Amino acid sequence: MNPSPRYDFLDWLRVIAIFVLIFFHTGMLFVGWGWHITNDATIPALQWPMDLSHRLRMPLLFVIAGAGMWFALQRRSGQALAGERTLRLLVPAVIGMFLIVPPQIFIERISHGQWHGGYLDFFTQRVLQFQPYPAGNFSWHHLWFIVYLYVYVLLLLPLMLWWRKAKPALQPGAWIAWLALPLGINEMLLKPVFPETHNLIHDWYLFIHYLLFTVYGFALASSPGTWEWLAQFRRRLLVVAVTITAGLLSSFAAGFIEHGSRADAIWANVFTWLWILVFLGYGRQYLSFSNRLIAWARDASYPVYILHQTVILVIAYFVIREPWAPWTKFWIVALSTLVVCVVMYEFLLRRFAVLRLAFGIKQPSKAAVRARAALPVQSA
Repeated sequence: MNPSPRYDFLDWLRVIAIFVLIFFHTGMLFVGWGWHITNDATIPALQWPMDLSHRLRMPLLFVIAGAGMWFALQRRSGQALAGERTLRLLVPAVIGMFLIVPPQIFIERISHGQWHGGYLDFFTQRVLQFQPYPAGNFSWHHLWFIVYLYVYVLLLLPLMLWWRKAKPALQPGAWIAWLALPLGINEMLLKPVFPETHNLIHDWYLFIHYLLFTVYGFALASSPGTWEWLAQFRRRLLVVAVTITAGLLSSFAAGFIEHGSRADAIWANVFTWLWILVFLGYGRQYLSFSNRLIAWARDASYPVYILHQTVILVIAYFVIREPWAPWTKFWIVALSTLVVCVVMYEFLLRRFAVLRLAFGIKQPSKAAVRARAALPVQSA
């Protein structure tokens, strides 16, 4: 196996983003933002890092997903891509709504005194009523990412097929940075009217927001030389991104820009897009290699994403009751979640065909297994 370098660095970035996501969702227990369950004592030092990472984690995943769609379409027909994404996105999402998400809602309900029975009774009496959350107990919760991505595949497939046939000659340049403006305009106009819901139906701001990132991903991937251009100008992009970040934080502190304002909508998206370009540029420069770790993690990252929030809430339900310091609880929940997810993937999910299907894990070919075994532990 000799994968393209662009696959390698995008795989690394995706794995890193999902790794960070575990710590982000653990942090939601300690920032007082009204999550499913929360610790009584907060950790104020987490709030700004959480706020900034919230602007970066999911956009990066959607950009990588958009690039992945384009790469996949170079090896298969549109019909084959739709079928493959149905198996890897729609099937795990549907199964997850019955298997993965209900324990999260159960933990929330018993923590808030809204249910006093056992889990099986809760599942049959509440979940199977199919009344949407939060009024009801049926939801896709964090699996909204998978649902939205599947809808994007169906929406963008005709455009990508046309793009593949037309082969527009986009040349990388400064115009890439200006792609932040549609993101800012969308947030400025639609977020006040359609705040985040993740329910797909009445979520126009967020739906268009992540649709744009997905389009940007496949547009960058389809333009020859883009990754090299980003790597070449990575230092300049980093300087601009740091400057924008410092200016934005200073403006918030001084009261020049308020959260939720029109100026915030524009500049926050400039911040997001510039940092994504920085990640892509530095990733292309320093992460364009493969080894046994990424060969394993590229398959593990998706089921770990599906599992992680449920594992966090189950562990946190017991941990936040203890009289420990908030930082102690944070690290116990985060590291325990990482260990549990990795162990479940390695010793359970990847071992059985039905679980591989349920968690969107590709069935490995014999040739791929032999190739992975031949990879060095580290290579550059």
